Amino acid sequence: MHAGVILVGGIGLPWLRDLDYGTQWIERVRNEEWPEGVLLEDLSYAAHRVLHRLQELDLTRVVLVGAMPRDIDPPGTIRRYRLDLSQPPVAEVHDRLSEAVMGIIDLDHTLVVCRHWGGFPADTVIVEVEPEDREFGLGFSDTVEGTVAMVATIVRREVQRPADVDSDAPMTSPPNGAMPPPSPSPNALLFPARPTGPVS
Repeated sequence: MHAGVILVGGIGLPWLRDLDYGTQWIERVRNEEWPEGVLLEDLSYAAHRVLHRLQELDLTRVVLVGAMPRDIDPPGTIRRYRLDLSQPPVAEVHDRLSEAVMGIIDLDHTLVVCRHWGGFPADTVIVEVEPEDREFGLGFSDTVEGTVAMVATIVRREVQRPADVDSDAPMTSPPNGAMPPPSPSPNALLFPARPTGPVS
């Protein structure tokens, strides 16, 4: 068992462009220098298998990275929030576990199943990107490609944060030198999408 681990996990849907964000993001940053005790892993497999992996580790903190089509923000928006660890509805657990056993890979499936069985530590943060291109293919859309460096900045801030610092505290040195606008949820910070076209 790995002791005192901070796990950075990516979850993606293979071959589905922006929806494969977590998998491809992990591959891009895996060989960079990370603080001691930080473990980077691709968790793009069925939710119950992710639960078993979490149970193998002595986790102090988890940061999950992925792309989820919430359709509440423009493509390329980055949402960062502390995971609500309260029990999800039993019916939802049953439905998502059944789909996971059939091979469905999805960030929300993983969150529901692992919450139900207590797989996450109290300090669990989600960093998710609003996708633009959800079609079959390789590589990200230009809009989502533009989030890769900012997500890395946010994740590094999370893994370097002292244990006694509230994970919902604002960034002291946010990307682009400006704080995000007020979030529609008190439990989330939004980093708006950057324009990708020429600036007039």
